[in-house]
Amino acid sequence: MQRWEVPMKLGAVLKLIRAEHGAMLSVAVLAGALTVGTPDPPKVFLACLAAFLLEAALFASNDIMNIEEDRLNRPDRPLIKGDLSLGQAWLLVALCGLGGLALSAFLGVAPIILAIIALVLGFLYNAYVKRLAFFGNLVVSLLTASAFLYGSLSMSVLTDKAIVFSAIALTANIGREIIKGIRDLPGDTRAGICTLPCEIGERGSAAVSAIFIAVAIALSIAAAPLFTPVYIALILVTDLLFAYSAAIVVCNPCVETAEKARKLTLAGMLTAILALLASQLHAILS
Repeated sequence: MQRWEVPMKLGAVLKLIRAEHGAMLSVAVLAGALTVGTPDPPKVFLACLAAFLLEAALFASNDIMNIEEDRLNRPDRPLIKGDLSLGQAWLLVALCGLGGLALSAFLGVAPIILAIIALVLGFLYNAYVKRLAFFGNLVVSLLTASAFLYGSLSMSVLTDKAIVFSAIALTANIGREIIKGIRDLPGDTRAGICTLPCEIGERGSAAVSAIFIAVAIALSIAAAPLFTPVYIALILVTDLLFAYSAAIVVCNPCVETAEKARKLTLAGMLTAILALLASQLHAILS
């Protein structure tokens, strides 16, 4: 391999595994771990790294299993552009998946069981479940929400805060996944994939998405007594981003609006994770 090819390959790998999403998931695991109080730093590190690797394996396998859809929806993806071969992608899936499971095994029985379940569900989603309309949205949202549970379980305790925040993340992410389905509808239709927008239309899907987002907002407000005032300040930003996203998609359920809402809700997910993280750090340090 030429010397100049190394950074190009690394960039393609990071894009394939969607490293920014893995980093966000690791922060979610950290936030979940902090719900137990002052956690064990080595365990926290292992849990965050394991989550990153498992997420990387699932995202890489998603690109492999959905390469034909990406030719229509995402021609900029590394496998479509030829930046990485299928063989290299499969090797990455194996290394990251096994690495994530191995690290989870060091954390205890509950974390390894949750990791195995998440990995199996993720592979099933990539291969088949994503084509099952609303059920696909539910599965991917369960995987996202499980990060907080994984963080807590990695510290050998399942806290009420982790459970509550997982419920908030679950409902919010279902709404977000439906919005993403509206964005991808043209390409999914050409690829023969019938998601919820294909089943009930863009307007009906926008309404369903808004309902789940409204439930998530209500849960986030109801959970405020469990956390410090720092949580309230940041979660309000999240709620505003999600509420605005739901509103614009309901008013104009088209590809362009859904893409805008997707970006806004991604920012909202980040501020929600930071709300939990900052609240727990404030509680520990005060």
